[in-house]
Amino acid sequence: MSKLEIKEHKKLVLKNVLVKTLDNIPIEKIDQEITKFMNELKMLKVQTFGPLVARTSGSVFHDDGTVTIDYQIMMQAHDYMQYKNVYAVKERVEYSHSVYLRYEGKPEDIHFAYSKLDLYFYEEELISDGSMLNVFLEEKEDKVTIDFFKPVVQL
Repeated sequence: MSKLEIKEHKKLVLKNVLVKTLDNIPIEKIDQEITKFMNELKMLKVQTFGPLVARTSGSVFHDDGTVTIDYQIMMQAHDYMQYKNVYAVKERVEYSHSVYLRYEGKPEDIHFAYSKLDLYFYEEELISDGSMLNVFLEEKEDKVTIDFFKPVVQL
């Protein structure tokens, strides 16, 4: 059995979602922004449930060598509507037709998961909508568990 098993026709549904959008953010600032978001939620005493979810879309390579991406950080919260003045809020976020992969391993080897998904899309002649969703299930210094959902454009 493959270490990285791909599954098609998977659906990701989030309910009562707080969304922080970071457009054109330098890639090296993402971890800092995630930490900042999580600290804000703690400070505001938001009643969250489920794991942190991040959506990436659109990367830009600048002439000076920097890379920026469009990034959304999402967290489900029981009392989400109370924070509509702080974050974007959505009752439901759904990605119906996605290719799924679970990665469990060392953080430095995570590039294999991205490569496997890219290769799968190439071999199966699938078309992505250009985004990737990462569901952070476990994060430790020497091991991470992340579910990847890569939405497919339906023809």
